[in-house]
Amino acid sequence: MTDQANRPAPENTLRIHAFARFFKNYMSVSTIVAASIPIPVASWKLIPTFAQQRGFLTVYASLFCFLILAFVFSMRHRLGRQMFFNGSFSLTIAWLPSIFIVLTLASIIAYHSVLQSSIQQLRALGLDASTADLLNRMDSTEIPNALALAASYLGIFAFAEAAFVLMAIREYLQDLLRLDEGSLLRGKAESTGTDT
Repeated sequence: MTDQANRPAPENTLRIHAFARFFKNYMSVSTIVAASIPIPVASWKLIPTFAQQRGFLTVYASLFCFLILAFVFSMRHRLGRQMFFNGSFSLTIAWLPSIFIVLTLASIIAYHSVLQSSIQQLRALGLDASTADLLNRMDSTEIPNALALAASYLGIFAFAEAAFVLMAIREYLQDLLRLDEGSLLRGKAESTGTDT
């Protein structure tokens, strides 16, 4: 009697499974969306960049994001063993997404700091124009700290994509291996033996 009272109703179970399936599909799609984000970000000028850098940074950021997606997916079998079966690197792999999120934040802060420094250096040279004018008019050879700007800009997208794809691959592998959520919470990877 107590056992039946604690079990979720079949309708609730179906909703939970539907939500889990939706979330897992969303996570998989989000990695591709994250890899594509540099394109609209540059087109809509959501991140202030020097016009001379905008084109190649968009290409490089998207390229690296798709390469990260392909690389992590190609390593899914090796990662799966490490993620779920308590190998020596399982804790490191578990923490990697949060490390990449912190690195994304650090790249954002570094980019804006270097950009501000570049603008100040241009103004110190006697260029008295608005920030928008400076961003649009400068030749690529005249941009102060151009390499640091490019590296931190690429870091924003590459680290974010790495975090997304690692979280998505974990969900994908958990679904593929049919691992039970409860057993994972207890630290044991046990298969449910049924489709989720």
